[in-house]
Amino acid sequence: MVEAFFTPLLDTGSYLAADATAGPWSLRHQHGGPPSALLVHESEGAARAHTGRGDLDALRVSVDFLGPVPVGEVSVATRVVRAGRSAVLVEGELTAGGRAVLQSRTWLIRRTDGSPVSDQAPVAHHDGAAELAAWTFPYGTAIEWRPVSGDAVGPGPATVWARQRVPVVADVEPSGLQRAVCVADSSSGISSELPWDRWSFANVDVDVHLVRPVVGEWVLLESRTRLSAGGSGLATSTLHDGLGVVGTSAQTLVVQALP
Repeated sequence: MVEAFFTPLLDTGSYLAADATAGPWSLRHQHGGPPSALLVHESEGAARAHTGRGDLDALRVSVDFLGPVPVGEVSVATRVVRAGRSAVLVEGELTAGGRAVLQSRTWLIRRTDGSPVSDQAPVAHHDGAAELAAWTFPYGTAIEWRPVSGDAVGPGPATVWARQRVPVVADVEPSGLQRAVCVADSSSGISSELPWDRWSFANVDVDVHLVRPVVGEWVLLESRTRLSAGGSGLATSTLHDGLGVVGTSAQTLVVQALP
């Protein structure tokens, strides 16, 4: 197992993607989770550098997929759009070979004490659950999967605990939003309604909203996919950690028959 999905290069904002980022459709292209998490990593750093503050939690990211992300060298550029007292918005762009392939908008929210807290009932944890070993593509083996209900490799809704085996960036502990988006981009695979060998259902985006930072390494995806007759679909997940519900995710899908 590699040490991380990405290793920083000498150029600021440039990284070398490990083979472990490769997704199920091609070993030459990354799964959407790791590069989306890399955009969050860089956006969090940009917010800290711009504001000098340590009381900000990244709680929402929207990533648009403009094209396939090759396994290799990538670069990230960020821009702080708004730096208010209670919230900071950062735009990010990931490029490969001089071409923009992902764009993101990340919101960081000021952390305060004494706010009201909603009741959250935790679901059954991963302890005792058999590990899912069917996903043998590189990204699939870089994540530890523990199914709870449904069939994660067959059709229909499914619920699965997931944990990164490696960090997003070498020698850096991932934030809660990085952990969430890295696995939330797998919602459409966990809850697929179509066989992978006959259909492609690539997503053009992934949105993650958190009510608070993820606690711990494990994220549970309670996932469902809905398809339309027009060739589009929507994959959604309710996200949990060990304390209870922590957020939601959504992916817009383009459904096509494989040649």
